Amino acid sequence: MRPTQSLSPVLAAVAVLLVGNQQVRAEPFSFPLANGFPFPNQTALEELFTRAGGNFTNAPLAPRFDDDSLTSWKLQAFNEFMEVAFFTQLIANITNGVAGYEIDSSTREYVLTSLETIQAQEEMHAYNANDAVRYFTNGSHMFPCTYQFPVSTFAEAVDFAQTLTDMYIGLLANIQQRTALHLGSDSNSIIYVLAQALGQEGQQSGWFRSLRRIPPSAEPFLTTSTREFALGWMQHWIVPGSCPNMDAIPLRILPPLTITAVSIGDASHSGNVTLVAPGALDPDSQSVAFVNGALVPTVVPFKVRQTSPCGGDDRAAATDRVTTTQHDQTVLASGRATSAGPGGSEGCIASTEITADMPYAHNVMHGLVLMAVVENSGEFITAQDVADATLYGPALLEWS
Repeated sequence: MRPTQSLSPVLAAVAVLLVGNQQVRAEPFSFPLANGFPFPNQTALEELFTRAGGNFTNAPLAPRFDDDSLTSWKLQAFNEFMEVAFFTQLIANITNGVAGYEIDSSTREYVLTSLETIQAQEEMHAYNANDAVRYFTNGSHMFPCTYQFPVSTFAEAVDFAQTLTDMYIGLLANIQQRTALHLGSDSNSIIYVLAQALGQEGQQSGWFRSLRRIPPSAEPFLTTSTREFALGWMQHWIVPGSCPNMDAIPLRILPPLTITAVSIGDASHSGNVTLVAPGALDPDSQSVAFVNGALVPTVVPFKVRQTSPCGGDDRAAATDRVTTTQHDQTVLASGRATSAGPGGSEGCIASTEITADMPYAHNVMHGLVLMAVVENSGEFITAQDVADATLYGPALLEWS
């Protein structure tokens, strides 16, 4: 059903993305879908089960939710809305023959069928999470936003889909841990469903990686994320002011951090990364933290290359994709400058460009890499430790 040679035209198209530097974005996307999603009726739900290849769990509901767990499920629904939006728009662009989304006839049907299944499964994930929110808030729920994604070709879409999925995998791992900690034995049924969803997302990511001609599994232990990192990264693809109730998620939205260059040495030497933050930075009291795989976060010093005053050249309005050397890398770390960030004062520094060592070789880093500028506040053991001390971030790098 999926002969390797038949996918060659698709793979060739994806390879072009990795040396590109696109700034064009897709048209804004907003809900509802034709079937009424995010609030489909019962008939639409039953049709959705067929498209997705399965039903919701009929196991008993969790006996309780605490406030922390409710925040997690609100964020899950919020994240899944964005995934549904992305895959729905991608399917429409391929189906309608939009320029840049042409696929060879020998693989077009297979790719569309696969994406349609993924899209339906994401609808179910979103509805399931939002249904839990409704149940435990006596009728309240999350609403989607309007989205604008950093893609203009099928190749770019495959690349973004992998990063989007990998970030959600990292988020689910974090939520599982938090849920077990906060609910104890009452979390058993929740953990079970989360594990099932996490496995499905892993299958998706592997397929996107295969389309890029890289091994379907990135690393033995996948990179975890945090709720703050996930919500902050999503802001790049949300049209400002379009979210009816994002403020119902009581999490800090982190100021952005942007990658502008990655320089990599050979297999035995790491290189460096250039980052831009929308505000002033202090190398004496701050550092750059890297989160990858099952490693304890790596924290390194940085050097300030230059600053831009408010009203001057905005170096933080960087491209969404950065070409690197030695390896095929994908950078999706868009950021837009503000007048002042946590490290600066109003009307002073609009953005700061820094460089830091990239600890790739020493740590054998692969897959998703999260970077953040952090306060030097002590030892970092977990990704949550990094998020709690983050001033700007995360910037994302897919390392393959």
